[in-house]
Amino acid sequence: MSVASLQKFYEQFSKRENASVMQIVQEEREGKFFFYISSPEKFDTSLLIACLEKYLPFLTNVVQSPYVILKSEYELVRTERAGNMTPQAIRKTVRDTTLWKKHGEKMRPEYVYSATNEDEYATYENRVVRTLIDKAVRFLDLPAECAREGVKNLYEAYFQSSSLNKLDLVRLFDEDLFKDSNPESFTDYSKLYQLRGKLTQLRNSHFYKILSRAPAFTGVPEATNLFVHNPDYNGCFKLWRSLDEFYAGLSLLSSAQQRSVYSAFVTLAMISCYVRLGFAPVRDVPVGNTDKNFSLKDFCLKNEDFNVVLNADEEKITVLVQCAKARSQQTTVIRLRTDLSEEDVSDNAFTVSLHRTEYSDRAVCVTPGNKNSLKDLEALVRCSVLTFGADKSIYDKVCLVCGSNLLEDKGRAFRCPDCGAVYTFLGKDKVWLNQFNALSDMEKK
Repeated sequence: MSVASLQKFYEQFSKRENASVMQIVQEEREGKFFFYISSPEKFDTSLLIACLEKYLPFLTNVVQSPYVILKSEYELVRTERAGNMTPQAIRKTVRDTTLWKKHGEKMRPEYVYSATNEDEYATYENRVVRTLIDKAVRFLDLPAECAREGVKNLYEAYFQSSSLNKLDLVRLFDEDLFKDSNPESFTDYSKLYQLRGKLTQLRNSHFYKILSRAPAFTGVPEATNLFVHNPDYNGCFKLWRSLDEFYAGLSLLSSAQQRSVYSAFVTLAMISCYVRLGFAPVRDVPVGNTDKNFSLKDFCLKNEDFNVVLNADEEKITVLVQCAKARSQQTTVIRLRTDLSEEDVSDNAFTVSLHRTEYSDRAVCVTPGNKNSLKDLEALVRCSVLTFGADKSIYDKVCLVCGSNLLEDKGRAFRCPDCGAVYTFLGKDKVWLNQFNALSDMEKK
């Protein structure tokens, strides 16, 4: 669950005007505010399903038997190759003196205008219908996603399942996972799935492919004569209006709002994770506007070992970890992704995505509707300040990650040339693991 759960997170937050960061964190600890939206409100899809079932036959009729205009064009052909000439073609040939050549004492046309007829599909109404097919498919996505959320499965409960083996999944498995599934959601999803299949068939039609070469329709359809008086086109016109009315009542987040709200969600969830790890804020600040240009500047948390400074905007979150004991600092850049069409940027930034993504050491999917994804975000936070007990007299000579004895002493930190691990001792028996790679990544190298 991604967009729908983000919508519910925003609705929850919008009830808390002028709330500060730590007020949100405190309410989350008290169970009054939630980063995990366990069961977003179910969409009433009955109206949408009834609307599509009512008007889909009209849309299908238009696709199968569209209204087309017979368009006549004239092209020059050699006289001996010309077929039957229309009166208009004869008149055009007579008027064009450049076609006539003298043959003996007579003037004869060397070329003549020959009429060709072809069907013109790209009328205003047909372009609207082609866009309507895409609109209906797109509008089914959110209700279908909501209905699918009510039918649990193991792979979708754990976004990282493609990167895990069976034993990993068994260790993570929550036996209560399937208790939340309900028959109503399955019924809705089945109907929406069938409707989407019928619309997909229309996308594969001759009509759709021809219209795909024409300029796409944008805007709001006008009630032309064909849309008013032709029953099939009138059904398409009513379907467009019905879809707009259905979604107007949902108050959905726009793409720009999704970017802003998602940044607020990830940032506040990360701060909550740091607080659970024992960090305290240096100074509390208002959260501000979450649905437009969200930003957080120089928000600082500290514990006995670290100062953590967070800066966030709609595009990214920057985490600066400062360690006075080691006289060093480390910066992590987290790029936020809410649009699947965005291209991956090949840099050292970590990617946190609203939608499912291929898991790696630098990419994770985090949504309010998936509890396990929030655990992944907590693991990312822990990685930035990962400390544990280790005997310096041993691990200043042997890498504590891979066991290599080729450890390099860089003065304030130790670096392993074999596995790439970097760590710093904060005392004789406490170490900060700044950087390390998974064993599978090492084997690929």
